[in-house]
Amino acid sequence: MALALDELAEPFSPVEPETARTALAEHWGIHATELTRLDTERDDTFRAGDVILKIAHPADPAQLIAMQSAAMMHVRATDPGIPVQDVVLTMGGEATARVSGRLARVLTWIDGEPVDDQELPARFFAVAGAMQGRLTAALAGFRHPGAHRSLAWDLPRLPELRDATSNPLHLEVIDRFAATVSPALERLPHQVIHNDGHPGNLLVCGGRLAGILDFGDAVYSARVCDLAVALTYLVDDGPRPWPEFDAFRTGYLAAQPLTDEELALVPMLVAARTVMRTVINHTLQRDAHADPHGFSARNDRKLIEILKEP
Repeated sequence: MALALDELAEPFSPVEPETARTALAEHWGIHATELTRLDTERDDTFRAGDVILKIAHPADPAQLIAMQSAAMMHVRATDPGIPVQDVVLTMGGEATARVSGRLARVLTWIDGEPVDDQELPARFFAVAGAMQGRLTAALAGFRHPGAHRSLAWDLPRLPELRDATSNPLHLEVIDRFAATVSPALERLPHQVIHNDGHPGNLLVCGGRLAGILDFGDAVYSARVCDLAVALTYLVDDGPRPWPEFDAFRTGYLAAQPLTDEELALVPMLVAARTVMRTVINHTLQRDAHADPHGFSARNDRKLIEILKEP
């Protein structure tokens, strides 16, 4: 896991806006009068009107970028009602082009604000859950070699984080996961999953779900992990009830039923993602860099409540 964590934090030299502007014109025939750099973790992203240009991290292999684009196109073809971005082909009919030696692609812009910036009723999360379930279902028929990847954020890899934490609560979860969840996951349904349905990747516009973003963590994994990842971010900082959590779960299962064995693992998978989020972000000093102890403490409080689940 150490290598995977290093890859998440691997630095790169940003592309200048003028280079991005030239690339849009040369490869896509888009002449941008205004270009805005967007804040992203692992690539250079620029908005130009109703499209965005994403220039991949230099270390990202071509097969990975191809998989992400192919997954979005597959979803749009399988279930056009799912609000994912469209891939805009180059003038030569390709999904990508080379910009400063790096792979670049253009996606459509979706108007909206991240759900985590909004005060929304629980019924909204039932709709969001149903849409995430439809996304899981749409990806069930998707096949691509790039999805069979080593990814630090893939839930079954939690036991590899054991040496990255000394927190007794984290170690308890990791050991229980290795002993009981890991063997169970191996026999459960697997497919390509979106794997990143947190509220920052869900857009709301006019009170409706407007977009599901970011296929950067898409991976071939246990199907149930797609639900568990999304639910992790809906655990309130306190004891039950968790209205958003319950509404999302209900909506998801209405669109994508899971087996009893999958459902039985959800609490431990949510606990696992909570530990993974805390340990990885603390190690990389991302979400936790401003207040690492406060970030960890909040997640540990949530973890205690999650582990009370039957």
